[in-house]
Order: sequence, then C-alpha cells, then structure tokens
Amino acid sequence: MDQARPGRDILDRALRTSWLAALALAATVAPGRPRDAAAILAGQLLAFLHFISLRKIVKLFTEGRRDPRLALMIAAKVTLVYGGLAALITLGGVRYVPLCAGFALPFLMLFLKSIMLALGAGPASLTARRATETARSLGNAAKPAVFLLLLGVAVLLAFSAPPGVALAGEAAHGAPAAHDAAVTHGAAVAHGGAAVADRDAAVAHGGAAHHNEEGAAELPNWLVILHDFNPGNPLVSWLEKNQVIVFAWIAGLLFLLVSWLAMRKPKMVPGPFQNAIEWMVESMEEVCGGLLGPQIDKHFPLIGALFFYILTINMLGIIPGMKSATSSLDLTLALALITFLYVQFWGIRNLGIVGYLDHLAGSPRDAIGWAMLPVMLPVHVLGELAKPVSLSCRLFGNIFGEDTLIVVFVGATALLIKASLVALAVPPMAGITALFMMLQTLTSIVQALIFSLLATVYLYMMLPHEAHAHEEAHETH
Repeated sequence: MDQARPGRDILDRALRTSWLAALALAATVAPGRPRDAAAILAGQLLAFLHFISLRKIVKLFTEGRRDPRLALMIAAKVTLVYGGLAALITLGGVRYVPLCAGFALPFLMLFLKSIMLALGAGPASLTARRATETARSLGNAAKPAVFLLLLGVAVLLAFSAPPGVALAGEAAHGAPAAHDAAVTHGAAVAHGGAAVADRDAAVAHGGAAHHNEEGAAELPNWLVILHDFNPGNPLVSWLEKNQVIVFAWIAGLLFLLVSWLAMRKPKMVPGPFQNAIEWMVESMEEVCGGLLGPQIDKHFPLIGALFFYILTINMLGIIPGMKSATSSLDLTLALALITFLYVQFWGIRNLGIVGYLDHLAGSPRDAIGWAMLPVMLPVHVLGELAKPVSLSCRLFGNIFGEDTLIVVFVGATALLIKASLVALAVPPMAGITALFMMLQTLTSIVQALIFSLLATVYLYMMLPHEAHAHEEAHETH
C-alpha cells in the first residue's frame, strides 16, 4: 500500500532540494552577512515545519474519524510556523528579504517539481505511461539546470556589495548606524568642500530614490533584487534600467522555445503538448477566420503572433520574481504602432491610394456626402490615429491595475505581520491573493484576445467593399 504515494515522494524530493538550495545560499551569504544567512535558514526551517505539519494534518483529517491529535497538530502548526514568523520579525530583528527567500524556497522547488512532472519528467506512477523523448531529455537536463542556476546565484551574491556598505536593514541597529554616521562626519570634516559636494549629491540621489519608491506600483522582480545586491555592476545597472526590454525578450524567447518544443517533431497522432498547442492555434484561427474569411491565411501569422506573444508576457508577470512588460506603456504602444502600420499598409495595398483616400473620406457618393467631406475626413483620420492609442492604453491599464492590486494586497499583509497580526494576515491574504491570481490569469487571456481581435477587425475594415458585400451575402445565404 505504501508503494503508490507519488504526492508524498514529490514533496519529500522538493523539501530535500530546498534544504540543499538554502544551505548553498546561506553559505554564500554568510561571510559578508551572517544575519541574512541565518534568516534564510530560519525561513527554510519554518517552511519545512509548515509542510510536514500540513501533511500530518491532511492525513489525520482524511482518515475519517475524530482524532484528538488533529486539534493538537493544528495548534502546534500555528504556534511554530506563524508564531515563529512573528517572533523573528518582531523580536529577532531579521531582514524581510532573506527570511522570505528562505521561506519561499520549498514552494519554489515544489513548483519546479510540478512543472517537470507535467512535462513527463516525474515518477512513472503519476503518468501511467513512458515519458516521451522530449520529456526524458527535459528530465535529464533538469538537475544540471538547477545546479547551474544555484551556481549562478552564488556567484552573483559572492560579487555583491562588500560588507562595509550599509544595508537597508542595518539602519535599524543603533551601533552600526552611529558608527557609520561618525565615520561619514569625520570624512566630511577632513575633505572639506569636496565632502560637502558629495553630501549634496548623495542627498539628491536619496531624494530621487525616495521618489521612485513612493511611485512604485509593482513588486520588485529579480532584476531589482540583483541590482540591490550588486549596485556597482554596470551590466546589472543597465538591465535594471531597461526592465521592459529584458522581460519582453524573455517572453519572446519563451514563446519561441514552447513553439519549438511542441512542433520540432510533429506526429500524425499528437501527444498532449503538441495537441494543446495545435488546439489553441486552430481555435484562434477559427475565431479570426470568421471575420477575414479567405484572407485569414495571409494575416494570421501576425494576428497569432500578437495573441500568443501578449499572452506570454501577461502570464509571465504572474510568476513571482518576474514582470509583465505590458504593464509599461512603452511596450503596449510599440505593439499598437506595429499593428497600426500593418493595417494601414494592407489598407493601401487592398484599396489602392485612391480607394484608401476614399475610405478616409467616408466614401462620399452624393452631394450630401461631398458637402460633409470637410467634416468626415478629419473625423476618419482622428479615428485611425485613435486606434493605436486605444489598443495601447487598454492593455497597459488592465495589466498595470493588476500589478497595483497585488502590491496593495502584499503591502496589507506586510503591515499586518509587522503589527504582530500573523493569524489575521496570512490565511485571509493568502486566499485573496490566490483568488486574485486566478482572476489575473483570466484577465491576461482576455486582454491578449481583445488586442488580437481588434487588430482583426481593423484589417477587416480595410478590405475592399466587394469583399464586404460578398461576406454579407454569404452570411445571409
């Protein structure tokens, strides 16, 4: 009976892997920041106790009888995990970032194990079939990839800011802050005017940083965290300043990777992965084909690319540590301008120069139409120019609003935890955040669909009038 326990095996493997990752991170951070290393291990220990106690609670609850140990286990879990978190934050004086990083490691490893399992790289008892060649190759490459990832994180942390640089969390401790202030004051006295100039520059830089913090409407991603740990690296600074470009490229490469993995070895009887990709493409083509008709084969490469690329960018922002590049108006406006230029190009090509100008003029055919030409021409031109504005602002506003709501929920949770209201903060906020992430997933799909469908409608409006008449006659028939 104990042989078929795939869920427990996955949890055990994820916990063991998280302990290895926590020890590696703590060993890397310990020489310069021993308190942060201890916070990482403490967070890992609390998460470990959380999963162990939760598994025991689920086992006692599903046995179907009233076991007095169930109440004791729940009380022990709340006391150890939530009480431990509250004690470390309020009494231990640890920094939030390393503590949260250690606490999140088991969740991250469990998520990666689930992804590997979904791709067929997990235990055979869960799949009841042999893994495909793609899944086996992914499974064989998973451990080296995780090792290289941990090695890269260790190298980046090793070359981070030296211990002498004041950290954000050290300002709360009196002695280090007083010592740094005394050293700074002595240096200012020794260097005179140069120190005053440096002080003014530092004050100006601090004011700018404070202004950026007040205007922040999204959670810090891995580029921001990397820049905080290594502020002097020019490459890291460039990546942090150009986050939109970086995450747009990451989404594009991820989109290409998924497409290549799905279709590199197409089969007549597709597997689950190929079948899912083909179903999404065919469904999108069928929806857009209802408008464009025979023209869909010509324009679907752009429409499909817009849908799946925007969908990838939107879904990327749901992953912790990542960012939706569509939350920036720069990227959404760039996508809208590409769509606008493509529509105008095909409008001129389909209608010709004269037909295109006739379309902008409202196609006047009588005296009233020509009399209204001075009014209709500017209205139609403004309508065409409003299309990229509406496309970009709609997509930007929805994704930006989602990121802002996530910041509000996380900020409320942090305030409740800081006020020692852990029992009130963690369970309700965790449930609200999980529900909101589901709604964010739905919104990401809807926004990508709306953008691509509006591009299809704009192309349909640029078709020759004979094609419109033919489509209407076909629908009537």
